[in-house]
Amino acid sequence: MPYNPALDGVRALSILAVVLFHCNLPGMKGGFVGLDVFLVLSGYLITSLLAAQQRQGGIEVARFYARRALRLYPTLLLVVAAYLVLAPWLWPRDERWLSAGLAAFYLYDYGLAAFRDLSYTIGHTWSLGVEEKFYLLWPLVLPLLLRTRRPVAWLVAGFVVATAWRYRVAFTDEWPQAYFRFDTRLSGILLGAVAALSRWTPSRPVLAIACVALAVDASLPSLPFVDQVSAVTLRITLADLCAFVLVSYAATHAGSAFLAARPMAYMGRLSYGIYLWHFPFALLVRDSQPLWITVSATLLFSGAMAALCLHGIDLPIRRWRERAWPPGRGAVAR
Repeated sequence: MPYNPALDGVRALSILAVVLFHCNLPGMKGGFVGLDVFLVLSGYLITSLLAAQQRQGGIEVARFYARRALRLYPTLLLVVAAYLVLAPWLWPRDERWLSAGLAAFYLYDYGLAAFRDLSYTIGHTWSLGVEEKFYLLWPLVLPLLLRTRRPVAWLVAGFVVATAWRYRVAFTDEWPQAYFRFDTRLSGILLGAVAALSRWTPSRPVLAIACVALAVDASLPSLPFVDQVSAVTLRITLADLCAFVLVSYAATHAGSAFLAARPMAYMGRLSYGIYLWHFPFALLVRDSQPLWITVSATLLFSGAMAALCLHGIDLPIRRWRERAWPPGRGAVAR
């Protein structure tokens, strides 16, 4: 499975939407839907990787867990360590050790759903908790699914059930219960898995409609404003479906002039680091600085820190990993 720069271009669009949302940019009040694109993309990539391994002899579960940990943990732990050092001065009211523990053990998704007064300084790591639980479970579940006669049909049914479950929680509990929890955010991941196994290629008109709908979804006012229920029901469903189209297109158009352009692909490679570093910084500046300073400073700071982490931590670890532990079956160049 060769490297696909267009998928990194999708990451770039997603992280830009999230950063602008967290900077309180007018016209991006629904930019939280960028996270839904990330979840669909994760479902696609991990399912593609594991399905390839399964076809070539079986999923190497321990290797998969170890490679995921080496890929994700170093930068996360650096962010958590920086938070613990700076919190007494910058966020003295935070329960910093509780926050650090929830982030480090990927439990912030249920933490935010359960505790209304939990500090949110590094609470954006809730989405990593959603993805990590998927990484833990999917290598065990996917082989069973692939043995069925119609795995795509089962995944579509799973998407419908997961969506209905989120709707039920949204209408019976408060919106954080439906927005943050792993069990209520499975729908996008399952659609990504559908994209991986179906290999559907959307037409250009379908792609155009999906992109326009996603842009409208990202621009409408939302959390924590007046339409909290629709934000975690209809709007997440719309984002899931649009992201499914976008990811399916990028998966089969690796040379897309826009998505695969070098600046887009490089920002996509930085997206994990940008996501981790941008939010605490945006919290510090967005209420005290003009909007243009907030946006530009947040992008510059998080981009610089992400580049340092990529070239100073992630790539050296990856080079060591590839020498000491060559890629197994179905490895993706990422």
